[in-house]
Amino acid sequence: MAGNTKDIKRRIQSIGSIMQITNAMELVSSAKLRKARVRLEGTKPYFDTVYNNITEILSSTTEKSKLMEKREVKNRAILIMSSEKGLAGGYNINVVNEALKFFDNKDITNHVFTTGNKSVDLMKRRGYEVNNDFTSIHEDPVIEDAAAIGSYFANKFEQKVFDEVVIVYTKFNSIISLEPAVKTILPAGFVRRDNTGINEDINYQYIKSDKKLDYDFEPSVSAVLSQMIKQFINVTIYGCLLESSVAEQASRRTAMENATSNGEEILEELHLDYNRARQSTITQEITEIVGGAEALK
Repeated sequence: MAGNTKDIKRRIQSIGSIMQITNAMELVSSAKLRKARVRLEGTKPYFDTVYNNITEILSSTTEKSKLMEKREVKNRAILIMSSEKGLAGGYNINVVNEALKFFDNKDITNHVFTTGNKSVDLMKRRGYEVNNDFTSIHEDPVIEDAAAIGSYFANKFEQKVFDEVVIVYTKFNSIISLEPAVKTILPAGFVRRDNTGINEDINYQYIKSDKKLDYDFEPSVSAVLSQMIKQFINVTIYGCLLESSVAEQASRRTAMENATSNGEEILEELHLDYNRARQSTITQEITEIVGGAEALK
């Protein structure tokens, strides 16, 4: 019985140590979450400016960019935004499962890219090859990371290596509401919108008007339009990176909070078991003493 109480006491100490770690990770994730949300909110004014300028040009010209060319999809690039670290609940597995839906169509060849090694492992377990070009940039992304990704896919699209480029990321609705989402970045399509944010379903309808632009373009409208579309792609990727980063920290914070809460419940049960075992030991010792005293009479 004494050995039993020692085992329980050892478990209590182990769980207490784990709870200290999970509690610390929860605090760290909370701090990172606040920082990432501020950065995410800061991208919206720039995105709106670029988007409005592009739609203004499109509404007043017949010019198109190669990046807007819609063609039959035979080769698709899928960029999965996952994390470098675990202990984030269902964050990584949910976004990978969303990406796997694209593989239902056997007529399209899918090329998988990722921003985090966790999705590399998950995809390889399912037998899919993954390009590791953009790993190790997810947790604290900068605009240069997005520009590198955007430039790579824009060039491949113009060279007709890929006919479509999609991003699979985690959309942050609130701390308790995270959902995997898909955004098509190439071919680039633009429609008039009503302040609802980034258009999730691009339908390639271009609204024309008789409005005349009161400025000139150098070297040409198509050159300016192409450059602005590239900037739009970059800021869209950056926004997805930041939103995924926010979602990752929110998911990890929730996971660590739940782990700490579960640890507290386990500790309560172990303390009860320890007290029962200790009481049983004391009762047995008293019984032995009384029994020995009776034997001496």
